Amino acid sequence: MPSRMADFILVALLCAWLFFVFSVWQVVRLLSGWRPAAAKVWRSDYTEAQQREDFWSAGMTTFTSRGWNWRDGEDQRHVEDEIVYTPHDGRERRTLVTRQVHRGWTPDSVYTVWYDAADPDRVTTNGPLHWALMAVLGIFATVVIANLFHEYGPPPLLAGWFH
Repeated sequence: MPSRMADFILVALLCAWLFFVFSVWQVVRLLSGWRPAAAKVWRSDYTEAQQREDFWSAGMTTFTSRGWNWRDGEDQRHVEDEIVYTPHDGRERRTLVTRQVHRGWTPDSVYTVWYDAADPDRVTTNGPLHWALMAVLGIFATVVIANLFHEYGPPPLLAGWFH
């Protein structure tokens, strides 16, 4: 059975490494051609009534009017905001973005978004700091998973390369 576990570890190692590489690519992409801008929430799909309901529901979202959503995190809500922001060209723009907010609390009405300087209509709420933290998580997972090879040994396919 150790060879099957080693195969699983190899797949997990590859996934963690790809996640790390993707996160680093996002950091480089955002720092090379994207710019930050202050965005004001024009409209949100997370209403004040839903926020109050979430606050008093003690975390049991199944019975709230908004209900349970697989994209919601632990004590989080996945919301869609229509925002207004002004890129470097000075023209005010509107777009829809999604983000995670703390369940039951009033979300920020002004926050930072990143837009593509070449195409200011492309916007994201996850900046380079978010992706840098994800890269740290990815490399940490890669190291932890790679250390499992000490316990289970390399998979049979790779064992010939190491001897």
